[in-house]
Formats: sequence, structure tokens, C-alpha cells
Amino acid sequence: MQLFLTDYKKKDTTLMISNPELLSQLRKVLRAEIGDTIWVQSPIDEKTKLRFEVRIDGWDASNIQWTILSEQTYEQAKWTKWMIIAMPNKREKIEMIVQKLTECGMDQILFWPSERSVIRDRNTKKEERLQKIIKEAVEQSRGWKLPKVGFTTKPKEIVWSANLIIFDKGWNPEKWKNEEKPDRPLTLWLYWLIWPEGGFTYKDYQTFEGTKYDIYGLWETVLRTETAAIVWGWLIQNNGL
Repeated sequence: MQLFLTDYKKKDTTLMISNPELLSQLRKVLRAEIGDTIWVQSPIDEKTKLRFEVRIDGWDASNIQWTILSEQTYEQAKWTKWMIIAMPNKREKIEMIVQKLTECGMDQILFWPSERSVIRDRNTKKEERLQKIIKEAVEQSRGWKLPKVGFTTKPKEIVWSANLIIFDKGWNPEKWKNEEKPDRPLTLWLYWLIWPEGGFTYKDYQTFEGTKYDIYGLWETVLRTETAAIVWGWLIQNNGL
């Protein structure tokens, strides 16, 4: 059943939605009819989210009226999951990384220009497009969270005293297989840092001098930056890490 993130007005067991884009999509793309059901969720980032299963009872040129059939609640996870990614070598890869990590349920996605990064600046003109990609990814995957996407040149200040796990191409992947997983941080924050093309340099590691971190690899294959981010995002989501 399709999920839509949209503002609404609730009264008793009825929702009223005035969203012309949603109305157009239901009528022209999905060919929806009176009596069809979908899920609706507010895009507002709340600690406790609420999602409604609703039935179309009627519509006109500007409004849709729904009857609530059931509801779901989502409690904010105890652990907040952040991923820091070395800037990839093409801007379109940023969009793919954001889309896939949204589907994986990441809380925050940060891009950082490491020494080997080809792209070293933030493109503010693309931010509106990224927000649209995030919204559509949550709807498509029926996820709950709209992750925050940011850019930093000082990742150490963001990581601060939290636990940091670094994934680097040059590190022995057997370390991850044979050792116990790192303990969760007492600060309730856990960060993952994904390598750039070519791996991290000594200068990159100096950036995190004084920060507690563990270094691991992902298998014996050499993954691209975007592939490593997606693979690890999936592992986090499916293994409760």
C-alpha cells in the first residue's frame, strides 16, 4: 500500500488533505478511485511519528477527504545513526547515496571533503532536489525518517566524544569478521565514516587525532564509495548495529 508524506487536518476519524500534487498523482498516475486506501504520514520530524491508513471518501478540485481505518506509531530509536561519507568523485553519486541511505533508515548523512576527494565544496543549488529525493525515498520504501543531510569540513568537531567506526579500503577485512563488534557509545551517538576513492590518507587520519575510533574493511572486494555506503547502511538496518 502506497505511503505519502503530506500535511493534513485531522478531525475525529476524518483527514482533510489540500495537496494539489498528491491529488494529481492519485488521479492521473495511480488512477485511484473512491474507496481506495493508502497510508498518510506528516513530514514533520517528531520524536513520535504517527501514520494513518485511510480510505478515499471524496474529492474535489483542491481537497481530498479520507476516513481513518487504522494507525501506526513509531517510537524514536534509542541510538541515533549518523554516517559521514568522503565526497564522491561525481555529484550525481551524492544523490544516489542520499536516496539509498534514506531507504536504509539513516538519521543523518554528512559529506566531508577528504584529501583524495575530487569534489570539495557544497552545491547549495541542489539542496531542494535532495529534499525531494529524500521524501520520495521514504515514501517508496515506507520508511519513517527523513534524514538530515549536511556538509562539513571539520568532522572531528561533529564526532567529538562519540564512537567512530572508520571503513577504509586498505584495512584487513578479516578484522571485522574475527573481532567482536565495538560497544555502543555511552553518548547514544554512533558514527560511521566511509572511505573516498583510493582510501584515506595519513592526513585524513590526522583530522581525527585524539578521537576514539576503530578501523575496519568490508570484505576482500574493493568497493566504490557509494557502494560501501549503501552496503553498510543495509548492514546497519538489518543487523541492528
